[in-house]
This record gives sequence, C-alpha cells and structure tokens, in this order.
Amino acid sequence: MAAPRILLAALLSSTAAVGLAACTPADSGPTVAAASSAAIADGVDLDDDPDDGGGDDAADAPESFLQEAPAPAPTCTAPTLRPGHSVLVVISAEPAELTARTARFSCDDHRYEPAGTPVHYGFAAAGVSATLVDRPHGNPAKPVPLPELVAHLDDCLAEREPAEPYGCYGNAYDVVLDSHGRIMRIGEAGAG
Repeated sequence: MAAPRILLAALLSSTAAVGLAACTPADSGPTVAAASSAAIADGVDLDDDPDDGGGDDAADAPESFLQEAPAPAPTCTAPTLRPGHSVLVVISAEPAELTARTARFSCDDHRYEPAGTPVHYGFAAAGVSATLVDRPHGNPAKPVPLPELVAHLDDCLAEREPAEPYGCYGNAYDVVLDSHGRIMRIGEAGAG
C-alpha cells in the first residue's frame, strides 16, 4: 500500500506544480490582466519571441496605442466676427464720441468683457449706421438714429431702464471703423 500512496503524493505534487506554473501572481493581478486584454484587443504583440517576427512591443504597437489621449474639445467659442468688425465694451457715451475698451469673449460667462485700455472713438462724418436689438421679444436688430443709440447707452451705463422695447446687455457693441479709426457702424454685439 506504500507504493500507491507515494504514487498518489507524486501525482498530486506534479499537478499542483503544473497549476502553479500556469498561473503566476503577475498574470492573475487585475491590472495586468486588464492591461494585457486591452493591448491584445488593440493588436499589440505582448510576446517578445524572436521566432514569431514580433520584436520590440513598442515598435510593434499601433501608432494610436503610443499617442497621448487628445485634449478635450473647448466648451465654447467666441462668436465669429465678419471681416473688418471688432467688439468694444463702451464705458462712456457722448453725442460726438464713445470711450470704449476692446473686448474679449469669456467662456465662463458667455459674454464679452473689457480687455484693453480705454480709447476715444469719434463717429464718421458721413453718418453712422446704428442698430439695437429687441431681445426680450426676439426681434431682429432694428436700425435706429445715432442719438437714440447714444441715449440707450447713457441709460445702460447709468443702470437705468432704457426706452422700450430695448434692454441692457453688457454694453458690448460690434463696430466697424473707417480708415481714420472713426465709427461707421455700431450695433449691440450679436446684432446683425
């Protein structure tokens, strides 16, 4: 009976050794197993066996496997201005000129904010095209006489309610300047 016991012990030890050799701690870890599965799914040769034409894993990896993840897309973009247009934030209005600062679009607030130093802008002598927007009612930009636009700006700058049907929207204006730097066209930013 000693022989079968020895044979059984030898058989059990060899089975355990084979089982342990087939599954090493490095293979069974969830991180290694997941990384190996992802690499295999991407077509990466994880085996450096020179007989299979493999070679260096990094050299065999698809290019997309080696690149960094792309940067996330911006959540907002500034409105596109037509050629020759710029946006100014008006800080004071007079019948013959405006004082304004260049504007930058803030993705945090989704509006224009003053960015540059104050500059005085006169109006073109030949007449200025001016528009205001009736945003509460969703109406398109409406041409108005320049004095009406200046009165609207005065009210907004003084934090008074402007004449109906207009409202105050941050004093940002889309302007077109002539060759002398005078305003030829002015409309609330976003107004057509």
